[in-house]
Amino acid sequence: MSDHEAAIAAAKRQIPSAEQLFATWPGAVPPVPSAVYADIDVYETGGFEDPRLVLYTAVSVLPSLTVGWCLFGAARNVRPGHPALPHAAREALENITAVRALQLLAVDHRETDEAAIEALAVPGVTGSLAALASGAHYEHERHSQPIGCDVGTAVYAYHHGPVRMGTVTADVVLIGSPIWIAKTEATDNQHQ
Repeated sequence: MSDHEAAIAAAKRQIPSAEQLFATWPGAVPPVPSAVYADIDVYETGGFEDPRLVLYTAVSVLPSLTVGWCLFGAARNVRPGHPALPHAAREALENITAVRALQLLAVDHRETDEAAIEALAVPGVTGSLAALASGAHYEHERHSQPIGCDVGTAVYAYHHGPVRMGTVTADVVLIGSPIWIAKTEATDNQHQ
């Protein structure tokens, strides 16, 4: 086992899986910020004006609900050559507070994460970011294949659905930032 794999395994012992986090949904909403991990099929979107920022979207079909993933990674996760932000996603960024939250998340620093959480609490911001994820996910679903990944993420906010994520309707959208993203082999229980 590599050092990276060992670090992921150690992190998984400290944080819940998506199934565990949402075991009592909708009766109890998990706290934010929190952390969670899952095996999901991820689409990656670049094309933001801030080159430090990249968006990862995915959908998980859990026993009790369907979860949309809207994860914003910073510079260390960005790789060149990804398509520009789709039109529907650009339209979702008309909310200036949502843009501010993204600018803060792009910096990848504890203090800016805290400021981003405050920005995400402003009414309408999570809806704008869920719409951004929805638009990006829809475009990818029509034109590319997702990458099977083992993902751990910090969750900064939730947006209650229904939210259309491609061909699937999510009951809730997680808005967060990846702790790790590791490619895996696709499994039968992953939604594609």
